[in-house]
Amino acid sequence: MNFKIFLNRKKLIIPLVTLFIFLSTWQFSTKILSISPLILPPPSLVTKTLIEKLVYLIAQGGITLLESVLGFLLGCLTAVVLATIFLFSKTAEQGIYPYAIALKGIPLVALAPLAVLWFGTGLFSKILLAAIISFFPILVNTVNGLRSVEPEALELMATFSASPIQVFQKLRLPSALSSLFAGMKVSSTFSVVGAVVAEFIGSQKGIGYVIKSSSYYLDTDLTFAAIIVTALISLTFFWLIEFLESKLIFWKTENQ
Repeated sequence: MNFKIFLNRKKLIIPLVTLFIFLSTWQFSTKILSISPLILPPPSLVTKTLIEKLVYLIAQGGITLLESVLGFLLGCLTAVVLATIFLFSKTAEQGIYPYAIALKGIPLVALAPLAVLWFGTGLFSKILLAAIISFFPILVNTVNGLRSVEPEALELMATFSASPIQVFQKLRLPSALSSLFAGMKVSSTFSVVGAVVAEFIGSQKGIGYVIKSSSYYLDTDLTFAAIIVTALISLTFFWLIEFLESKLIFWKTENQ
């Protein structure tokens, strides 16, 4: 038990030490090299702005978080449904999968103006962009997970005369959970990127709008503060998915 506590403390201390070294280097570099705050504000100035504008940044970050979560859920649901269809229909996979790959290859900044043009500057265009960017990693990982079943397990299910649906529910889906969550953890951060990029293109609110407007007016310290909030949103989202994984795939945590 004490060893586990030591490991948990170590996991916390190492990132904090790394952050301290990074911020110290940044702070002293701006002073020694006499870098203008308009180009690179020191961490002390960014922290001051972050505290002064905290309520505003939290409000704008909440909007981005809502867009990211809803987009992630939409992308996750679509990916899981398609992966299930691909499992039971090779024809559907051959007909749809190439277009899913092609969609992933299109830069998000090229799709964002179209999403705003077609669906307006409201919430849905941001949700759609977040869903598009989070969709592909979940799809690929879920497809691989559903098919990565040991042949012996399939033979055992066959001896019990299990139907394809029963095999899916009792064997394939539980086996795919680890792969599914791997894709979800990647997509959780991607969804934030999608929402922020959409806010760049057409929005009057959200962290993306704050970054765009503050950089336009050369309010660089606010830009950095907004970037920090974006990073915190991504980290929080990632840790939430990781927490859900530890609760749903409890046998994986016990074996670690």
